[in-house]
Amino acid sequence: MTGPPWTLPSDPVHRLAIAKGYPYDAPANSYLFRDGRAQPLSDAQGSDLWAGRWAVLGHGSNRAPGQLARKFAHFQGTDSEIPVTYVWLDGYDVVYSAHVTAYGAIASNLTYAPGCRVRVALTWLTDRQLVRMHETEGSYAFGRLDGVDIQTDAGPEAADTDVHMYLSDHGCLLDDGAPVGIQAVRAQGRSHRVLDQPGVQELVRHKLSGAGDLDTFILHAIADPDTRMQRIRQLQAHAQPSHVPHFVPL
Repeated sequence: MTGPPWTLPSDPVHRLAIAKGYPYDAPANSYLFRDGRAQPLSDAQGSDLWAGRWAVLGHGSNRAPGQLARKFAHFQGTDSEIPVTYVWLDGYDVVYSAHVTAYGAIASNLTYAPGCRVRVALTWLTDRQLVRMHETEGSYAFGRLDGVDIQTDAGPEAADTDVHMYLSDHGCLLDDGAPVGIQAVRAQGRSHRVLDQPGVQELVRHKLSGAGDLDTFILHAIADPDTRMQRIRQLQAHAQPSHVPHFVPL
C-alpha cells in the first residue's frame, strides 16, 4: 500500500500526533467499539453479538478505539459494533515491524518469543468489517494462528474459535541483533529492549542517518511516498524475517 488507509489531516501538528502516538491509547479492559468510541462490553445485548464474526488479533493499533474510528469512519450504528476482548498469548511478543506506515508510524508485528507472554486484543469482525480491515493492512499477510496458548479475559473462549492475525511482510526491526518490544503493549518475560514510538523513530532515524530533527524526518516520510519506500528498503538491512511458527497463511 503506497497511500494511507484513510484521509490524513493536512496540518503537520495532527500528522505528527498520529505518527508519534502509535499504537494509541486503549481501554484497560475489554470493550465494545461503536460509532467511533469505546463503550462497556456489557452494553452489547445477547449472544448474537458474537455470531458469525472473525476473531482477529490486534497486536498494535487495532486494539485502540481511536484507530478503529479512523478505519471504520463510514460504519454507523450496529454496523460499526466491534467487540474488542483482551487475551494473553504465550510464547510471543509484540515488537516493531521494519517498515514505515503511510501515516508515518513504525507499526507492530508479532514474533515468536519463548518464555514471554503478551497481552493482545481480539477484534471480532463481521464479514464486511473484515473486508475493510484488509483494505487498511496492505503491508501485512492475513492468516490463522493454529495451536497457540491463549487465555481469555472476556467473550467467547479463544480455544473455541479460530484466531486470525496480520503478519508483517517486512519482518521485525532489529537493534543489536534483537527485536524491539512496543512499550505500550503489556508483556511478561521480555528479554529484549522496549521503546515507545518516539524512541523507535529516533532509532530508525539513527540507523538511516536521517538529517534534521525528528519531526522533520517523520513528516518527510508522510509527505513523500518515494522517501517512505526508500526507508523501508533500507530498513531491511536492520531486520529479521517474521517468525510466527503457528501462522498459517490464508
